[in-house]
Amino acid sequence: MPTLPSSSEKSLANSAADPVPATAVRDQLARMVNSPGFVSSVRLCRFLTHIVNRTIDGDIDSLKEFSIAMEVFDRTSEYDPNIDAIVRVEARRLRAKLKAYYEEGQGTVDPVLIGLRPGSYVPVFRWLNAQPAKHREEIAAAPPPGRICVAVLPFVNMSPEPEQDYFCDGISEEITNSLTRVSSLNVIARTSAFHFKGASIDIREVGQRLGANLVIEGSVRKAGEQLRITAQAIQTESGHHLWSETFRRELKDVFAIQEEIAQSVADLLRLHMPGVQGAVQSSAPNLDAYTAYLQARFLIHQQSPEALQAAMGQLRKLVEVYPDYALAYSDMAAANGLLALFGAVSGREVYPEVKANAERGYALAPESGETCTVLGGLRAWFEYRWDEANEIYDRALKLQPSHARAHRFRAMALLCQGNIEAAEAGLLRSAELDPLSASDCARMAYVHYVKADYDLAAKDLRQSFELDRDYPEARLYEGLLHFQQQNYEAVIQCLSPSVSPLDIGLLAAAHAKEGSLSRTEECIERLHQLAARQYVTPLAEGFAAIGMGDFDLAFKCLDEAINHKTIFINLLAVEPFFQPLHADRRSAKLLKKLNLSH
Repeated sequence: MPTLPSSSEKSLANSAADPVPATAVRDQLARMVNSPGFVSSVRLCRFLTHIVNRTIDGDIDSLKEFSIAMEVFDRTSEYDPNIDAIVRVEARRLRAKLKAYYEEGQGTVDPVLIGLRPGSYVPVFRWLNAQPAKHREEIAAAPPPGRICVAVLPFVNMSPEPEQDYFCDGISEEITNSLTRVSSLNVIARTSAFHFKGASIDIREVGQRLGANLVIEGSVRKAGEQLRITAQAIQTESGHHLWSETFRRELKDVFAIQEEIAQSVADLLRLHMPGVQGAVQSSAPNLDAYTAYLQARFLIHQQSPEALQAAMGQLRKLVEVYPDYALAYSDMAAANGLLALFGAVSGREVYPEVKANAERGYALAPESGETCTVLGGLRAWFEYRWDEANEIYDRALKLQPSHARAHRFRAMALLCQGNIEAAEAGLLRSAELDPLSASDCARMAYVHYVKADYDLAAKDLRQSFELDRDYPEARLYEGLLHFQQQNYEAVIQCLSPSVSPLDIGLLAAAHAKEGSLSRTEECIERLHQLAARQYVTPLAEGFAAIGMGDFDLAFKCLDEAINHKTIFINLLAVEPFFQPLHADRRSAKLLKKLNLSH
């Protein structure tokens, strides 16, 4: 698009036919930003106004991701688009808002269309004629985004033994992990890519649901010491095969094959996108160690307390034989962290082992985004060394820009520190990389709940439950959302079947608000009976105490929860449920223990 003249009557269009004058574009912009659909979205109005005015002024060279981040979203010169996806995420929201405006809002009768093509921040302007849908189809048929997105689907197990699934999953995961090191490339996380395991779905639908331009799929046949791996790269929009190869090797060569597949994909992408940089890298451990590690990872991904405990047992045996296996240490720390998150163990009891394993894993492999992420989790959630954690997360994302878990962990740590906007941007980036993750949907709901955007929170929770109907984190957030809306009956309905201590504590609080002291006491008694059989965090009774208005008991329980290193207590500064306590001076003392500002 050529540089535009400065006249106020200059014409704006992507073709010379029937151009749109600048005054007509400005009039259309005014209509849009004052419409019901836009007026409540201050950020999107600011974004739209900025890109339209810059285009009218002929300054389209400034409509780059970095410049927009600073001028529209108040980022500093240290802004890194690999870590903070706010511009791409908000552009996607703006496109959706524009589409809704022209198809469902007052735009159905407007004379001018303002559109934004995927992959570009330069708006297009069109007169709307008697067939406005034709113009909207033209916008939708735009070229693919500049940042290529790749998904590695789980490789199909063609081996005689069905139990070799873990081995096939490991190959897909290793290729994914290698590609996350390539800059200017989005790599869909394992959670979302594995959503299609065993499913027979058209590759175009897979691409649409994952937001992926390119899909890597393949099969593995393992017979004794012989290995045959077939891999292919498919363009999702057209269904065309861009590359395929079959590897027939001995089992001991599996690491070389994984690296070769990832390198072939990276080289293929560089042909179409010169900005793609970075070398793939394989962990290449001992084959026996790798096989044992994959079996443990298979259990960790199930995330149930029983599977996590079993994985811990396997990993402990593994490092006894292979004491320099970095990822095994990091995964032990992560598994214990998940057990503490779900309340199955005391954070205080597992902390020494978490610390030793997280630091050992990082010391053995400091160039791994995974070991950095786990160490950052230790520094943040267990040690409250927030600044140091942020630096470690940043390092993880410089090493592996598409590491979804690093984005997620960093975002939640920023949320604990009260930086809600940065937390939201980080979770949006994580969701971009892991679009079918029940966890990301639940945590996005939590951020919206903290911001008091209850409609969006409810929408995110519905999506989380669609992906995993029993996801425990989403269930707790649903209860908190209903509680904050003072819909105590809904809290009771959604949490009554649960046996989770925090859910029972929140249920007690809801009964207390309903004025049913007897049922509140029944819930507290359930917690005491549960504590006789398993670990129960003091925070559960703290929830009940807040509902009853017994702040002395609440502060006692919250202080004990900090001593127990209950992970949820790190959200003390921002969690609305704790708001009644904030006026009390004892609240500041608790926040100080967590190294958080009031």
